[in-house]
Amino acid sequence: MLKKIVNICLFMLVIICLSWSTGKQEAGKMVFLRMYYPVGVAGPLAKLMDEMVDDYNASQNEIYVESIFAGGYRNAMEKAQTAFLAGKPPEFAVLDAPTLLTLRDINAIVSLDSLIANEGGKSFVDEFLPAFMKIAQHEGKIWSIPWQRSTPVFYYNTEYFREAGLDATRAPGTWTEMAGYAEKLKKAGDVTRWGLEFPIDFWLIKPMILQAGGELDNQAGTRISLDTAQAREAFSFLKELAYQRQVMPAVRQWGEAVNDFVTGVTAMLYNSTGALTYIRTSIEHDFDVGFLPAHKRQVVIEGGGNFFIFKTTERNQAAAWEVIKWMTRPENTARWSLGSGYVPVKHAAFEVPEYKKYTNEVPRALVAYKQLTTVDIERNMMTHRVNEIVDLVDNTIEEILGGADMNATLKRAQAEADKILSKWQ
Repeated sequence: MLKKIVNICLFMLVIICLSWSTGKQEAGKMVFLRMYYPVGVAGPLAKLMDEMVDDYNASQNEIYVESIFAGGYRNAMEKAQTAFLAGKPPEFAVLDAPTLLTLRDINAIVSLDSLIANEGGKSFVDEFLPAFMKIAQHEGKIWSIPWQRSTPVFYYNTEYFREAGLDATRAPGTWTEMAGYAEKLKKAGDVTRWGLEFPIDFWLIKPMILQAGGELDNQAGTRISLDTAQAREAFSFLKELAYQRQVMPAVRQWGEAVNDFVTGVTAMLYNSTGALTYIRTSIEHDFDVGFLPAHKRQVVIEGGGNFFIFKTTERNQAAAWEVIKWMTRPENTARWSLGSGYVPVKHAAFEVPEYKKYTNEVPRALVAYKQLTTVDIERNMMTHRVNEIVDLVDNTIEEILGGADMNATLKRAQAEADKILSKWQ
């Protein structure tokens, strides 16, 4: 009896081992990928991204993607860069589009030209909004695919506008008009209400320098221009708003400025269209969205994250490309836009029934798209060693608006920028 039991146990063990071996072989046919992604603006977007990746995994049985939330844009870039240098990169990642040059400098990413060619080449590229493809290109090749894309936009509290006797159907059109509005909207006393908030961020100062007729970075990404008359004009205007007119706080960070608008602490706000869904679902006041106020030029820049494929194996790179194609289908980029406020990256996404229904009900969701297609559009700031340049520009903004001498600060910042980029000059 004991021998019979032993034989049965051995037989069962063999079956289990065979089953495990077969399962292992089957699993070997599946490509496992890791995708790093950031959340660059306010809102519960990590949950939405994970849901979309889960849906992709359930849609087929050849590729399995592990979505890894990597923090903000800076955190995601640092983690991806560190993992690559350690020999264990993610197979693909959503990273801030301007990191392209830095990723190329360490030879971390692959050109997508051959993959795009297999999809029809120019016809595939033409499916995307052209304003979002510019920053994906360098030296005649395409290195990334647009995903969570945005422009800075101008939020304003329409209740406060009506209360102040202002036209609530439109945002201020110029710097001068905005300053006048801010004076009428500001309230002092027991409850302070700012007329305007301008968060400390390179992405907001660049369009102001452009609007003043200057440039911040050159197309090659090898020079930053801070010690210029146009930069002084932009900073002088912001200092006037903070110190002479006292209609905005001198220093406000990105997240706290969004919360100030949501809670009614400020009447007007420079921020990203990517914050739209969070603001719309959190604010208790009526609000609207407009183009950035113009000055000598009416110009805006694009921003946001793109998909990059890291150098791993050809099999993994091909699998990552399949996922990127699925994520950027019109219905999926529309879904991401609905949940975030980012601009859909493909023309056809605007015809997705659910998205059309949404924009008919919430027309302000189309403001960023209209801004992209009706005013001058320039590339986001993109340089070599971009994170160091971002820190330098952000610190310069904070120092000047915090009260430091503008001329001395800009001269010192220019010298430091030249030093950081000296290898490419």
